Amino acid sequence: MFQGDHHAADGESEISTLLRAPAATRFAPGDEPALQSVFQDRVAREDERQGRGNRKVLFVVSRFPPVASVGAIRVRKFAKYLPRNGWTPVVITGAVREARSNSQDARRATDYASLSEIPADVPVHRLSAALDHWPTYVMRGLSSRLGGLTKRWGGDAEWWKGLLGWRMLAIHDRLAFPDRGIWRLPAAVKLALSLHRRHNFDAIFTSGMPFSDHLIGLVLHETVRRPWLADFRDPWVEYIHWQQWASPIGRGLTQWCEAAVVSRASRVISVNDQMTERFSDRYGSRSKFVTIENGFDADDFPLRGGASPSSEFRLLYAGSLYKTRSPLKLLEGFRQFVEQTPGAAQRCRMEFAGRPGPFTAAMEAPGVRHVGMLSHGETVRRMADADVNVILLPNLPGGLGDSTAKVYECLGSGRAILAIIPPGGAAARTLAGFDGVWLCDPDDAQQIARVLGDLYRKWLSGDLQPERPAVALSRMTRGVQAEALADCLDAVSAVKES
Repeated sequence: MFQGDHHAADGESEISTLLRAPAATRFAPGDEPALQSVFQDRVAREDERQGRGNRKVLFVVSRFPPVASVGAIRVRKFAKYLPRNGWTPVVITGAVREARSNSQDARRATDYASLSEIPADVPVHRLSAALDHWPTYVMRGLSSRLGGLTKRWGGDAEWWKGLLGWRMLAIHDRLAFPDRGIWRLPAAVKLALSLHRRHNFDAIFTSGMPFSDHLIGLVLHETVRRPWLADFRDPWVEYIHWQQWASPIGRGLTQWCEAAVVSRASRVISVNDQMTERFSDRYGSRSKFVTIENGFDADDFPLRGGASPSSEFRLLYAGSLYKTRSPLKLLEGFRQFVEQTPGAAQRCRMEFAGRPGPFTAAMEAPGVRHVGMLSHGETVRRMADADVNVILLPNLPGGLGDSTAKVYECLGSGRAILAIIPPGGAAARTLAGFDGVWLCDPDDAQQIARVLGDLYRKWLSGDLQPERPAVALSRMTRGVQAEALADCLDAVSAVKES
């Protein structure tokens, strides 16, 4: 047992939770003493930081609860665990949006349960929703005024709304570089300066996508002269999911903005080593670039023993789908597997949880079900109950650097993993060496069908449960990543003080 203050108790609780979570259904006899050593070291560092007093870091983050996105999970876990490492976030984010359970837009999908995870002593300041909807407000005002002038000739306010509405939205989107969040910049900077006068921030933290958060951070860094950490959850220049700026001018602006952010930031954080190496090769200064991976939080998963055996072979894909992340090869492989395997049609189920993108009709197939948009808590519970969790990443230019945060929660679920991902990419590197992982080429439906058959036969024989060392998994916990972020904040603030 740990001896000492409440930080020690936190560390011991984290060990206990990790060992009882699904991720550690099987762990080696030496795991618990080794974990004790890991967390004792962490507690010592936490105590050292607390002895220096609590510092304030300004978070400028569009992806924040109750936004239901993978990016919001990373940021909220930092907010949860940073205070025990001597840093208190003060958050600037967008307005709370009305819940839309069927939303295809990451900005609009909501998970109100995630708000409960933000510590009560972490201030959260929200910008006006009008910043995201200014075309609507401008259109309404203009329509009302113009309608009053032209009503006698048949041009009332509703007529003007029809004429102006789509045109205002087109202007809004056309000028939104690098994304729609740029319209928040003036208000976000004004609010940040006001908060800085109150809190005297020791550092600034931004996280993108959306990359407009980094441009807001750049303006603040140049204005208040505080160390700035730019966290890249996605590669910017190589980003494959936003085609608006694919023209030569757009590519040039994107490259210029990325270079400006990288050159001014005190630290540039990436979610995998491949992105870190790319930044380092492109910009040269190796000491500036740091990898802080995504991870899983054992607190999110039900304790071991909660799931009851099932008579069905259950596969789950939890995450968003869109044009560049398609499930069609998986669905084709599943169809072939079912047709080729006696009894599989009655005993196998493929579920999708999250935004279906343009693939709703494709999921209307035997044995396939879309369960809708779920809260993060419900999603990880389903992951812990599934027999196989599926990861999808496309074979596309720039896709090798995508490690997808779901990789870590799939490992944390303690279940078998079917990883349909580019070989040699960042996700494949993360999964390498772990038991219970089956890799498939994203473009090979026949290979997917064969691997599904292997997994099904292992399930029938009761031999599908993977064995993953708890010590290795402990390095992938959200607490460890928050500690790494605190290390970066300590380093850049020490430079400022010197």
